[in-house]
Amino acid sequence: MSAELVFWICIALVAYAYAGYPLLVALLAGRYGETPYVDADAERLTVVVAAFNEEARIAARVRDILEQDYPADRLQVLVVSDGSHDGTARAAAGVNDERVRVLELPTNVGKAMALNAAMRLVDSPLVAFTDVRQRFAPGALRALVAPFADPSIGAVSGELVIASSGNGTDEGVGLYWRMEKRLRSDEARLGWLHGVTGAVHAMRVPLFRPMPAGTVLDDMWMPLQVLRSGHRVWMTREAVAYDRSSADVEEEFHRKLRTLAGNWQLIARLPWLMDPLHNPVFFAWFSHKFLRLLVPWALLLALAASALAAGTWYRAMFLLQLLAYVGAFAALLRPKLAARLPLLPAAGSFVMLNFAALLSLPASLAMDPSRLWKKH
Repeated sequence: MSAELVFWICIALVAYAYAGYPLLVALLAGRYGETPYVDADAERLTVVVAAFNEEARIAARVRDILEQDYPADRLQVLVVSDGSHDGTARAAAGVNDERVRVLELPTNVGKAMALNAAMRLVDSPLVAFTDVRQRFAPGALRALVAPFADPSIGAVSGELVIASSGNGTDEGVGLYWRMEKRLRSDEARLGWLHGVTGAVHAMRVPLFRPMPAGTVLDDMWMPLQVLRSGHRVWMTREAVAYDRSSADVEEEFHRKLRTLAGNWQLIARLPWLMDPLHNPVFFAWFSHKFLRLLVPWALLLALAASALAAGTWYRAMFLLQLLAYVGAFAALLRPKLAARLPLLPAAGSFVMLNFAALLSLPASLAMDPSRLWKKH
């Protein structure tokens, strides 16, 4: 295979993963997308919050949930303290509301196993999941529950809004996240959505399947099991949770690395993901998730191929790529300065994301099961 052909194949893969597939999904959703029947009735709901050493924040988070515009007699909060060493369980119980239950695990077993333990106590038809770090917008729970009036809907994702940190690190990340949310919304309209926002999502309790210990992406494990049951996963952008952006580039990089490594872990634990006959959303999952794990390798091959290919045009492409990478690294090293230049923060985020993807497979293989919680 010639260097020229390798170059174009790699460029085509990158272009399809980040532009072609989202554009295709947007066009198909606009023409064939469906919207589920939505009812304002509020079913009985349990909101599960898994916490580890969150004494300082857990009470405020529980109150934030209880203050939602949701019928008081249909709402419960279940806090599972995963072997916390501080007063997390005591602080949660101190909210002193009969709608709050606390499950205190004697040892730290990790978020996946903590959620498994919590689900054994859930007695409502619907369950929602959130983290301690976020807070809900008014009406978030009502909006999250409303699509379940459609019996074909098995899980619903809300929307995470990330507040600016003001330090320049979130300019490019914000653009990527806005594009990602639009893609997920379009996938939902086609019945292709296969991941949810961990900060705000809900599902039908009978569709929950316990997770293996150490599962990183609970927000993908659960919707994938829902899809296998024959139900759809929906996204409602009116169910909003607020979070802060990463404090710096290093924190954002480690967050991305953990998520991308979790995708490799899922492939190992759910081998049917790679089987188009058994994965009900194979095309979407392959295009959206798997190809993005391959993009950094394609970028490296494209750089090498352009250096080896004959002709002035390929030499120019090689130099242009080098210049782009220099600009991207400058954006990562000097985010406030880069924020003044159009597209440079996005280039920096793109390079950071793909560097994390490049390291994700070895990171997954080296993942330490004993370090089950990643604190931010």
